[in-house]
Amino acid sequence: MTITRRRFRVIMATGLALTALLAASACGGQGQNEADGKKTVRMLVNVTPALPVSFYEDLVAPFEQTHPGVTVKIEAPTAATGNVQETLTQQLAAGTEPDLLGGQTTAAEAKVMATLPDEPWVTDTPFAKELRIDGRQWTVGASFQAQSLVFYNKAAFAKAGITAPPTTVDELTAVLKKIKQAGGYTPLETAGEWVTAAQFQQLANAVVMQSNPNWYADRTKGSVTFTNSDYARYAAVYKSWIDDGLVSKNANGVKYNDSLVDFTSGKAATYVMGNWAVPTIDQAKPTFGVGVFPAPSFDGKPVPQVGGAGDLYSVLNSSKHKPEAFELVKYLVSDKTAVQKQLVAEGNFRAGFSYQASPLTQAVQKIVDAAPGAVVAGDGFGDNTAPSGWSAELTKILQKLYLGDSAEQAIAAMDKWWTGNAR
Repeated sequence: MTITRRRFRVIMATGLALTALLAASACGGQGQNEADGKKTVRMLVNVTPALPVSFYEDLVAPFEQTHPGVTVKIEAPTAATGNVQETLTQQLAAGTEPDLLGGQTTAAEAKVMATLPDEPWVTDTPFAKELRIDGRQWTVGASFQAQSLVFYNKAAFAKAGITAPPTTVDELTAVLKKIKQAGGYTPLETAGEWVTAAQFQQLANAVVMQSNPNWYADRTKGSVTFTNSDYARYAAVYKSWIDDGLVSKNANGVKYNDSLVDFTSGKAATYVMGNWAVPTIDQAKPTFGVGVFPAPSFDGKPVPQVGGAGDLYSVLNSSKHKPEAFELVKYLVSDKTAVQKQLVAEGNFRAGFSYQASPLTQAVQKIVDAAPGAVVAGDGFGDNTAPSGWSAELTKILQKLYLGDSAEQAIAAMDKWWTGNAR
Protein backbone atom coordinates (compact mmCIF):
# COMPACT_ATOMS: atom_id res chain seq x y z
CA MET A 1 0.00 0.00 0.00
CA THR A 2 1.24 3.51 -0.82
CA ILE A 3 0.62 6.22 1.77
CA THR A 4 1.01 9.96 1.94
CA ARG A 5 1.76 11.63 5.26
CA ARG A 6 1.09 14.69 7.29
CA ARG A 7 2.24 15.48 10.87
CA PHE A 8 4.53 15.04 13.88
CA ARG A 9 7.65 14.56 15.86
CA VAL A 10 10.19 15.90 18.23
CA ILE A 11 12.94 13.71 19.43
CA MET A 12 13.87 13.72 23.02
CA ALA A 13 16.83 15.85 23.80
CA THR A 14 19.06 17.10 26.57
CA GLY A 15 19.32 20.90 26.55
CA LEU A 16 22.52 22.89 26.65
CA ALA A 17 23.47 25.14 29.55
CA LEU A 18 22.86 28.68 28.32
CA THR A 19 25.96 30.15 29.87
CA ALA A 20 28.13 27.46 28.30
CA LEU A 21 26.53 28.12 24.94
CA LEU A 22 27.14 31.85 25.04
CA ALA A 23 30.71 31.45 26.19
CA ALA A 24 31.45 28.80 23.60
CA SER A 25 29.88 30.70 20.72
CA ALA A 26 32.43 33.43 21.25
CA CYS A 27 35.21 30.93 20.56
CA GLY A 28 34.44 30.93 16.85
CA GLY A 29 34.18 27.18 16.21
CA GLN A 30 36.48 24.88 14.30
CA GLY A 31 36.03 25.91 10.68
CA GLN A 32 38.37 24.18 8.27
CA ASN A 33 39.80 26.17 5.36
CA GLU A 34 41.86 23.51 3.70
CA ALA A 35 45.03 24.67 1.97
CA ASP A 36 44.12 22.88 -1.25
CA GLY A 37 40.85 24.78 -1.56
CA LYS A 38 38.69 21.78 -0.66
CA LYS A 39 36.16 22.17 2.11
CA THR A 40 35.05 19.70 4.78
CA VAL A 41 31.60 20.27 6.26
CA ARG A 42 31.34 18.50 9.60
CA MET A 43 27.89 17.17 10.44
CA LEU A 44 27.10 15.96 13.99
CA VAL A 45 24.10 13.62 13.93
CA ASN A 46 22.00 11.47 16.21
CA VAL A 47 22.97 7.83 15.59
CA THR A 48 20.34 5.11 16.15
CA PRO A 49 19.79 1.53 14.96
CA ALA A 50 17.70 2.91 12.08
CA LEU A 51 20.12 5.78 11.39
CA PRO A 52 23.72 4.54 11.59
CA VAL A 53 26.62 6.65 10.34
CA SER A 54 26.53 4.69 7.08
CA PHE A 55 22.95 5.88 6.47
CA TYR A 56 24.00 9.51 6.62
CA GLU A 57 27.06 8.87 4.46
CA ASP A 58 24.80 7.39 1.80
CA LEU A 59 22.31 10.24 2.27
CA VAL A 60 24.86 13.01 1.57
CA ALA A 61 26.76 11.21 -1.20
CA PRO A 62 24.69 12.76 -4.04
CA PHE A 63 25.27 16.21 -2.53
CA GLU A 64 29.02 15.66 -2.57
CA GLN A 65 28.84 14.57 -6.21
CA THR A 66 27.10 17.79 -7.24
CA HIS A 67 29.39 19.99 -5.13
CA PRO A 68 32.98 19.30 -6.25
CA GLY A 69 35.55 20.11 -3.59
CA VAL A 70 33.07 19.69 -0.73
CA THR A 71 33.31 16.70 1.58
CA VAL A 72 30.69 16.01 4.24
CA LYS A 73 32.13 14.37 7.33
CA ILE A 74 29.50 12.52 9.39
CA GLU A 75 30.24 12.49 13.12
CA ALA A 76 28.49 10.46 15.82
CA PRO A 77 28.04 11.77 19.38
CA THR A 78 31.10 11.33 21.60
CA ALA A 79 29.48 12.10 24.96
CA ALA A 80 29.27 9.14 27.35
CA THR A 81 25.47 9.21 27.06
CA GLY A 82 25.59 9.08 23.28
CA ASN A 83 23.57 12.29 23.25
CA VAL A 84 23.95 14.86 20.46
CA GLN A 85 23.23 17.85 22.68
CA GLU A 86 25.72 16.87 25.36
CA THR A 87 28.33 16.27 22.67
CA LEU A 88 27.66 19.72 21.23
CA THR A 89 28.01 21.28 24.67
CA GLN A 90 31.43 19.69 25.08
CA GLN A 91 32.53 20.69 21.59
CA LEU A 92 31.38 24.28 22.05
CA ALA A 93 33.40 24.52 25.24
CA ALA A 94 36.45 23.18 23.43
CA GLY A 95 35.90 25.27 20.30
CA THR A 96 35.58 22.15 18.14
CA GLU A 97 31.89 22.37 17.23
CA PRO A 98 30.69 21.10 13.82
CA ASP A 99 29.29 23.12 10.93
CA LEU A 100 25.89 21.48 11.02
CA LEU A 101 23.81 19.77 13.69
CA GLY A 102 21.30 17.03 12.98
CA GLY A 103 18.73 16.50 15.72
CA GLN A 104 16.35 18.20 18.10
CA THR A 105 17.66 21.36 19.74
CA THR A 106 16.44 23.73 22.44
CA ALA A 107 15.70 27.44 22.62
CA ALA A 108 19.02 27.98 24.40
CA GLU A 109 20.87 26.42 21.50
CA ALA A 110 19.36 28.97 19.12
CA LYS A 111 21.92 31.39 20.57
CA VAL A 112 24.70 29.66 18.63
CA MET A 113 22.77 28.78 15.47
CA ALA A 114 22.54 30.77 12.24
CA THR A 115 19.18 32.17 11.13
CA LEU A 116 17.79 30.31 8.14
CA PRO A 117 16.61 32.30 5.10
CA ASP A 118 12.94 33.10 4.59
CA GLU A 119 12.70 30.98 1.46
CA PRO A 120 10.25 28.23 0.38
CA TRP A 121 12.72 25.41 1.07
CA VAL A 122 12.54 26.50 4.72
CA THR A 123 8.98 27.84 5.09
CA ASP A 124 7.35 24.88 3.30
CA THR A 125 8.78 22.28 5.69
CA PRO A 126 6.81 20.55 8.47
CA PHE A 127 6.05 22.69 11.54
CA ALA A 128 8.19 25.53 10.16
CA LYS A 129 6.16 28.25 11.89
CA GLU A 130 5.93 26.34 15.17
CA LEU A 131 9.71 25.92 15.27
CA ARG A 132 10.31 29.67 15.18
CA ILE A 133 11.46 31.55 18.26
CA ASP A 134 10.55 35.24 18.34
CA GLY A 135 9.92 34.99 14.63
CA ARG A 136 13.35 33.58 13.91
CA GLN A 137 13.86 30.33 11.98
CA TRP A 138 17.03 28.54 13.08
CA THR A 139 16.10 24.89 12.67
CA VAL A 140 14.21 23.06 9.94
CA GLY A 141 12.81 19.53 9.59
CA ALA A 142 12.32 17.18 6.67
CA SER A 143 9.48 15.08 8.08
CA PHE A 144 6.71 14.47 10.62
CA GLN A 145 6.87 11.97 13.46
CA ALA A 146 4.32 10.49 15.86
CA GLN A 147 5.49 9.60 19.36
CA SER A 148 2.66 8.66 21.73
CA LEU A 149 2.37 5.09 20.52
CA VAL A 150 2.20 1.82 22.44
CA PHE A 151 3.48 -1.18 20.49
CA TYR A 152 2.33 -4.57 21.77
CA ASN A 153 3.05 -8.26 21.40
CA LYS A 154 -0.15 -9.87 20.14
CA ALA A 155 0.93 -13.30 21.40
CA ALA A 156 1.45 -11.93 24.91
CA PHE A 157 -1.97 -10.29 24.84
CA ALA A 158 -3.61 -13.51 23.67
CA LYS A 159 -1.90 -15.54 26.41
CA ALA A 160 -3.25 -13.12 29.03
CA GLY A 161 -6.76 -13.25 27.53
CA ILE A 162 -6.69 -9.64 26.36
CA THR A 163 -8.89 -9.21 23.30
CA ALA A 164 -8.71 -5.46 22.70
CA PRO A 165 -6.18 -2.66 23.34
CA PRO A 166 -6.88 -0.46 26.38
CA THR A 167 -8.32 3.02 25.94
CA THR A 168 -7.95 4.32 29.51
CA VAL A 169 -4.99 4.50 31.86
CA ASP A 170 -6.77 2.21 34.33
CA GLU A 171 -7.37 -0.33 31.57
CA LEU A 172 -3.70 -0.18 30.58
CA THR A 173 -2.69 -0.88 34.18
CA ALA A 174 -5.13 -3.79 34.31
CA VAL A 175 -3.68 -5.18 31.05
CA LEU A 176 -0.14 -4.99 32.43
CA LYS A 177 -1.24 -6.82 35.58
CA LYS A 178 -2.90 -9.58 33.56
CA ILE A 179 0.26 -10.04 31.52
CA LYS A 180 2.36 -10.30 34.66
CA GLN A 181 -0.03 -12.86 36.12
CA ALA A 182 0.02 -14.92 32.91
CA GLY A 183 3.82 -14.95 33.03
CA GLY A 184 6.52 -15.15 30.39
CA TYR A 185 6.84 -11.45 29.56
CA THR A 186 7.95 -8.14 31.03
CA PRO A 187 4.61 -6.30 30.99
CA LEU A 188 6.04 -2.92 29.93
CA GLU A 189 9.50 -2.53 28.38
CA THR A 190 11.39 0.59 29.40
CA ALA A 191 15.00 1.68 29.73
CA GLY A 192 17.42 4.17 31.22
CA GLU A 193 19.28 6.82 29.20
CA TRP A 194 16.75 9.24 27.65
CA VAL A 195 14.01 6.61 27.41
CA THR A 196 12.76 7.12 30.98
CA ALA A 197 11.68 10.71 30.43
CA ALA A 198 10.65 10.12 26.82
CA GLN A 199 8.09 7.43 27.62
CA PHE A 200 6.63 9.44 30.50
CA GLN A 201 6.23 12.48 28.23
CA GLN A 202 4.89 10.41 25.34
CA LEU A 203 2.06 9.24 27.60
CA ALA A 204 1.50 12.25 29.86
CA ASN A 205 1.91 15.12 27.38
CA ALA A 206 -0.92 13.74 25.27
CA VAL A 207 -3.28 14.00 28.25
CA VAL A 208 -2.02 17.21 29.86
CA MET A 209 -1.74 19.26 26.68
CA GLN A 210 -5.02 18.24 25.06
CA SER A 211 -6.69 21.21 26.78
CA ASN A 212 -3.59 23.43 26.91
CA PRO A 213 -1.17 22.91 23.99
CA ASN A 214 1.03 25.74 25.33
CA TRP A 215 1.47 24.15 28.76
CA TYR A 216 5.27 24.53 28.76
CA ALA A 217 5.03 28.26 28.06
CA ASP A 218 2.37 28.65 30.76
CA ARG A 219 4.47 26.73 33.28
CA THR A 220 7.32 29.14 32.63
CA LYS A 221 4.90 32.04 33.26
CA GLY A 222 3.82 30.34 36.48
CA SER A 223 0.14 30.04 35.58
CA VAL A 224 0.20 26.21 35.82
CA THR A 225 2.15 23.70 37.92
CA PHE A 226 2.97 20.01 37.81
CA THR A 227 1.41 19.58 41.24
CA ASN A 228 -2.00 20.74 40.04
CA SER A 229 -2.03 18.94 36.71
CA ASP A 230 -2.49 15.46 35.29
CA TYR A 231 1.30 15.07 35.41
CA ALA A 232 0.79 14.34 39.11
CA ARG A 233 -1.73 11.61 38.27
CA TYR A 234 0.65 10.08 35.72
CA ALA A 235 3.55 10.16 38.17
CA ALA A 236 1.41 8.22 40.66
CA VAL A 237 0.49 5.68 37.98
CA TYR A 238 4.12 5.31 36.88
CA LYS A 239 5.21 4.76 40.47
CA SER A 240 2.53 2.08 40.90
CA TRP A 241 3.86 0.26 37.82
CA ILE A 242 7.30 0.18 39.40
CA ASP A 243 6.01 -0.94 42.81
CA ASP A 244 3.81 -3.65 41.26
CA GLY A 245 6.64 -5.07 39.15
CA LEU A 246 5.03 -4.17 35.83
CA VAL A 247 8.35 -2.79 34.57
CA SER A 248 11.83 -4.16 35.18
CA LYS A 249 13.36 -2.95 38.44
CA ASN A 250 16.69 -2.85 36.59
CA ALA A 251 15.33 -0.57 33.85
CA ASN A 252 17.72 2.27 34.74
CA GLY A 253 20.62 0.16 33.50
CA VAL A 254 19.01 -0.84 30.19
CA LYS A 255 20.13 1.02 27.06
CA TYR A 256 17.71 2.17 24.37
CA ASN A 257 19.04 -0.26 21.77
CA ASP A 258 18.69 -3.14 24.24
CA SER A 259 15.09 -2.16 25.00
CA LEU A 260 14.31 -2.45 21.30
CA VAL A 261 15.94 -5.88 21.22
CA ASP A 262 13.97 -6.97 24.29
CA PHE A 263 10.71 -6.08 22.57
CA THR A 264 11.51 -7.45 19.11
CA SER A 265 12.83 -10.72 20.58
CA GLY A 266 9.58 -11.32 22.42
CA LYS A 267 10.69 -10.62 26.00
CA ALA A 268 8.28 -7.73 26.56
CA ALA A 269 4.55 -7.37 26.00
CA THR A 270 4.30 -3.59 25.47
CA TYR A 271 6.69 -0.82 24.47
CA VAL A 272 5.99 2.93 24.44
CA MET A 273 7.99 4.60 21.67
CA GLY A 274 7.80 6.88 18.63
CA ASN A 275 7.20 5.70 15.08
CA TRP A 276 10.97 5.67 14.46
CA ALA A 277 10.94 2.25 16.12
CA VAL A 278 8.82 0.78 13.31
CA PRO A 279 11.63 0.10 10.78
CA THR A 280 13.70 -1.63 13.46
CA ILE A 281 10.71 -3.75 14.49
CA ASP A 282 9.99 -4.62 10.85
CA GLN A 283 13.62 -5.51 10.14
CA ALA A 284 13.72 -7.82 13.17
CA LYS A 285 10.87 -9.84 11.67
CA PRO A 286 9.36 -10.89 15.04
CA THR A 287 7.84 -14.36 15.08
CA PHE A 288 4.88 -12.94 17.00
CA GLY A 289 2.39 -10.34 15.72
CA VAL A 290 3.03 -6.69 16.59
CA GLY A 291 0.18 -4.25 17.03
CA VAL A 292 0.03 -0.61 18.08
CA PHE A 293 -2.46 1.61 19.88
CA PRO A 294 -2.43 5.30 20.90
CA ALA A 295 -1.57 6.55 24.37
CA PRO A 296 -4.66 6.03 26.53
CA SER A 297 -6.40 8.84 28.39
CA PHE A 298 -7.90 8.91 31.88
CA ASP A 299 -11.48 9.15 30.55
CA GLY A 300 -11.13 6.96 27.46
CA LYS A 301 -11.55 9.82 24.98
CA PRO A 302 -8.99 10.19 22.16
CA VAL A 303 -6.11 12.55 22.91
CA PRO A 304 -3.73 14.39 20.57
CA GLN A 305 -0.65 12.68 19.25
CA VAL A 306 2.60 13.77 20.89
CA GLY A 307 5.02 14.68 18.16
CA GLY A 308 6.35 17.32 15.81
CA ALA A 309 8.94 17.86 13.10
CA GLY A 310 11.52 15.17 12.44
CA ASP A 311 14.90 14.95 10.70
CA LEU A 312 15.86 18.37 12.05
CA TYR A 313 18.90 20.37 11.01
CA SER A 314 20.61 23.59 12.13
CA VAL A 315 23.75 25.45 11.01
CA LEU A 316 26.24 26.69 13.59
CA ASN A 317 26.92 30.44 13.59
CA SER A 318 30.62 29.69 14.01
CA SER A 319 30.81 27.60 10.83
CA LYS A 320 33.49 28.76 8.40
CA HIS A 321 31.57 27.04 5.62
CA LYS A 322 28.11 28.55 6.04
CA PRO A 323 27.24 28.71 2.32
CA GLU A 324 28.02 25.02 1.91
CA ALA A 325 26.27 24.14 5.18
CA PHE A 326 23.12 26.00 4.13
CA GLU A 327 23.20 24.27 0.76
CA LEU A 328 23.51 20.90 2.50
CA VAL A 329 20.54 21.61 4.76
CA LYS A 330 18.50 22.75 1.75
CA TYR A 331 19.33 19.46 0.02
CA LEU A 332 18.41 17.39 3.09
CA VAL A 333 14.97 18.96 3.56
CA SER A 334 13.90 19.65 -0.04
CA ASP A 335 15.55 17.18 -2.41
CA LYS A 336 12.89 14.55 -3.12
CA THR A 337 15.28 11.61 -3.09
CA ALA A 338 16.93 12.74 0.14
CA VAL A 339 13.60 13.36 1.86
CA GLN A 340 12.28 10.00 0.68
CA LYS A 341 15.27 8.17 2.16
CA GLN A 342 14.71 9.83 5.51
CA LEU A 343 10.99 9.05 5.52
CA VAL A 344 11.59 5.38 4.83
CA ALA A 345 14.44 5.07 7.35
CA GLU A 346 12.25 5.80 10.37
CA GLY A 347 8.76 5.38 8.96
CA ASN A 348 8.13 9.13 9.02
CA PHE A 349 5.67 11.08 6.94
CA ARG A 350 5.32 14.25 4.85
CA ALA A 351 2.58 15.70 2.68
CA GLY A 352 3.35 15.26 -1.01
CA PHE A 353 5.60 12.24 -0.47
CA SER A 354 4.53 8.61 -0.65
CA TYR A 355 6.23 5.25 -0.25
CA GLN A 356 5.47 1.58 0.17
CA ALA A 357 4.60 1.20 3.84
CA SER A 358 4.66 -1.87 6.07
CA PRO A 359 1.45 -2.99 7.81
CA LEU A 360 2.77 -1.56 11.09
CA THR A 361 3.42 1.84 9.50
CA GLN A 362 -0.08 1.74 8.04
CA ALA A 363 -1.45 1.07 11.53
CA VAL A 364 0.44 4.11 12.85
CA GLN A 365 -0.99 6.16 9.99
CA LYS A 366 -4.53 5.31 11.07
CA ILE A 367 -3.76 6.37 14.64
CA VAL A 368 -2.30 9.68 13.53
CA ASP A 369 -5.20 10.38 11.17
CA ALA A 370 -7.71 9.72 13.95
CA ALA A 371 -5.92 11.84 16.57
CA PRO A 372 -7.51 15.19 17.49
CA GLY A 373 -4.44 17.28 16.69
CA ALA A 374 -0.87 17.22 17.94
CA VAL A 375 1.07 18.47 20.97
CA VAL A 376 4.79 18.81 21.68
CA ALA A 377 7.10 16.15 23.05
CA GLY A 378 10.37 16.26 24.97
CA ASP A 379 11.64 19.80 25.51
CA GLY A 380 9.02 21.20 23.14
CA PHE A 381 9.91 23.55 20.33
CA GLY A 382 9.57 27.14 19.25
CA ASP A 383 8.15 29.49 21.87
CA ASN A 384 6.48 26.56 23.68
CA THR A 385 9.79 25.22 24.98
CA ALA A 386 10.90 23.89 28.34
CA PRO A 387 13.95 25.37 30.11
CA SER A 388 17.22 24.03 28.73
CA GLY A 389 18.00 20.60 30.15
CA TRP A 390 14.43 19.66 31.07
CA SER A 391 14.35 16.16 29.55
CA ALA A 392 17.68 15.27 31.14
CA GLU A 393 16.48 16.49 34.54
CA LEU A 394 13.13 14.72 34.19
CA THR A 395 15.02 11.49 33.49
CA LYS A 396 16.93 11.87 36.77
CA ILE A 397 13.76 12.65 38.70
CA LEU A 398 11.84 9.67 37.31
CA GLN A 399 14.73 7.25 37.74
CA LYS A 400 14.72 8.06 41.46
CA LEU A 401 11.25 6.49 41.59
CA TYR A 402 13.01 3.15 41.01
CA LEU A 403 15.24 3.91 44.01
CA GLY A 404 12.45 4.66 46.46
CA ASP A 405 11.26 8.22 45.85
CA SER A 406 7.51 8.77 45.97
CA ALA A 407 5.38 10.23 43.19
CA GLU A 408 4.82 13.29 45.38
CA GLN A 409 8.57 13.81 45.70
CA ALA A 410 8.97 13.49 41.93
CA ILE A 411 6.28 16.07 41.17
CA ALA A 412 7.66 18.49 43.76
CA ALA A 413 11.11 18.10 42.21
CA MET A 414 9.69 18.89 38.76
CA ASP A 415 8.10 22.12 39.95
CA LYS A 416 11.18 23.13 41.91
CA TRP A 417 13.55 22.57 39.00
CA TRP A 418 11.35 24.33 36.45
CA THR A 419 10.86 27.36 38.68
CA GLY A 420 14.60 27.58 39.28
CA ASN A 421 15.51 27.27 35.61
CA ALA A 422 12.73 29.15 33.82
CA ARG A 423 13.92 32.32 32.06
